[in-house]
Amino acid sequence: MGKSKRTITLRANREEWSFVSLEGRGGLIPHYHADKLPSDIQLKLRETQGARDDIENRAFHAAEFYRDVETKRTQRDVELKRNSLLTAPLNLEGNKRASVTLAILKLAEASINENIGKTASWNSFVELYNKRELDFDDSTYQIKPHLSLRTLLRWEKAYSEKGVAGITPKYGKTKGKGIIDSCSEMSRFCVALIHEFPHVKGERLAEFLQMEFEGKYELPSPSTCRKWLKTWKQENHVTFMSLVDASGWQNKMMVAFGSRSAVVERINQLWEFDSTPSDVNCNNGRHSIIGVIDVFTRRVKVVLKPTSNAEGIALLIRNTILDWGIPEVAKTDNGKDYLSAHILAIWDALEIHNHITNPYSGWEKPFIERFFRTFSHGIAEMLSGYIGHNVSDREKLSARLSFAKRLIERREKGAENVAIDVSLSSDELEAFINSWIDNHYDHTYHSELGCTPFEKFSQHRQTIKRLDNERVLDMLLAPVPSQNGNRTVGKEGISVGGIDYIHAELGAFVGERVHCKHNPKDIGKIYVFNPVTGGFICEAFNPELAGNEITMQHAIEAKRIQKAKLREERDAIKRASKEYDVSNVAMKFLQYRESQNKGLTAFPKPSEQYTSSSTESIENGTQKTEGYTPEQKDELARRRDELNAIEAIRNGSGPTYKNEHEKARHYTQLKLDGLLGPTEKAWLHQYRRDNRRAAQMLDKLFNQTESKGK
Repeated sequence: MGKSKRTITLRANREEWSFVSLEGRGGLIPHYHADKLPSDIQLKLRETQGARDDIENRAFHAAEFYRDVETKRTQRDVELKRNSLLTAPLNLEGNKRASVTLAILKLAEASINENIGKTASWNSFVELYNKRELDFDDSTYQIKPHLSLRTLLRWEKAYSEKGVAGITPKYGKTKGKGIIDSCSEMSRFCVALIHEFPHVKGERLAEFLQMEFEGKYELPSPSTCRKWLKTWKQENHVTFMSLVDASGWQNKMMVAFGSRSAVVERINQLWEFDSTPSDVNCNNGRHSIIGVIDVFTRRVKVVLKPTSNAEGIALLIRNTILDWGIPEVAKTDNGKDYLSAHILAIWDALEIHNHITNPYSGWEKPFIERFFRTFSHGIAEMLSGYIGHNVSDREKLSARLSFAKRLIERREKGAENVAIDVSLSSDELEAFINSWIDNHYDHTYHSELGCTPFEKFSQHRQTIKRLDNERVLDMLLAPVPSQNGNRTVGKEGISVGGIDYIHAELGAFVGERVHCKHNPKDIGKIYVFNPVTGGFICEAFNPELAGNEITMQHAIEAKRIQKAKLREERDAIKRASKEYDVSNVAMKFLQYRESQNKGLTAFPKPSEQYTSSSTESIENGTQKTEGYTPEQKDELARRRDELNAIEAIRNGSGPTYKNEHEKARHYTQLKLDGLLGPTEKAWLHQYRRDNRRAAQMLDKLFNQTESKGK
């Protein structure tokens, strides 16, 4: 009918439609007799759902409608989740909270027991969380110290509708909406003022804005101006530095680059992941094997890491997807490395269903567990550094080692040792395992498959979903160590662990923060992203480690990109400067303030003369004199001029001289007039000693002047 339920219900009650009450969800539900409905209602029903007795047609029509709605909703959710990892900001506070939220939500979903229902399961989950009895780090409780059922339900709805973006806090949503930024004219004036006076303070900026835009726009307060200046300088610190300190910018910022049993019927339908400590010790310590198996073909991939962590798992996922394609289901245990926000975000971003097994239930991942047993109880026992599968094995090996040591002591000096040899490095062990998988395991008959893993893969005809865009897969990599993966681009490039990485595109980011990721197996290059938008910037490399030679073209291109960016920013500032002439803003402001205060005069206050006995006696004792005669006034004036001249010389506030000769001439005249002080006499005496020829000329000059005066 195109009407709301309330509208129909009100009309039915008002017109007293005939109905029967039948038991339904929520109680008794009114069911109306279709033949007794008003004529307009019956007509509409026939138009939209057909004849009343055609039950199957009406049911099919309703099913089609709801299926279309559900399909559109599913497509929307898939699109949102597909882009969530790439669109969510990197390494920001909001993203940290979203990661914690996602980890809690995923574990809560895994805890649902169908026998007691979702609500009861989640109430139990919330109680355990608030008692801190779940396997979460302290950092999780710092971000989310308390949990409620309502919060979980809200997270579930937001995540199902918008993906990661739905549970990411909207920090910074008011950025660019301040009083100054929202007014382009006011913003350009401020930029022009900064260009002319880079060190302008917030108080002065507020006064100048009042002078220029009073009555025209809403004006910011001095504190607002201070915050705006600070933000502008942070966002444009490279350009600002080029304005206030060109040589400092050149020295510090200018580019200088130089040195990855349910019925499984197809490939990639189900992958199982697991980690196990290696039974082979390496010369750099015992490592963990992180492995994945495609259940349909039994193909396997592994990586070796000191401990099983999100970084190693992400690297395995990336390498496996590049070789095998995208899986439908990834089965993992509930370890904190597999439930880390990093790994959970990967599953959701790539639309891979993550099946989390129950705690201490290794049998739920039988295929990867069997592979680990095949390796450790097979070829691994033949490797140097083998330390046994269990405590009993290790005790036997230890006893054998002790006996070997005793034998060594009995041998002659210099004889060959018979102790266990630990000679493999972790890289060599990983290479050995991968070679064993490629050349032996993949080509060995498998009893359950009835063929080899290689034959199983080759014989099956199937279209593989692939993701060959390495830029997307680069997002799966781990951030570089420390600082949450963030680095500041320096004039020599990006420094990570003492290694410099360069790329021409970094020329436009010198002095700015970027987010870096790396492949732990390839230290020759890193992947650089915008820390706010997540956009890919470049693949920076170290010339020596990557095998590339740094050429002058790299440096030239980097400087060109940097200059182009700086030129664009400076041109924008110059355009603002031309629009507003702020060179005499101080005088203009003073005139503005004078015009504001013009005509303001304070009302006179009542007053009375102050008298005391002392003032009265002084007034009475004052003798009136007749004043000075003209001759006395002339003498006093002459004497005053002499004293002023002497005082001026002593204070150094006398006349300025073009050179020492002019000064000496003036001092000679004062000496003849008796007005030269001791300090000036000493100076003149030293001058005459150092310049005898000049002294003779001064004597001759003043002798002639004196004779003419006579």
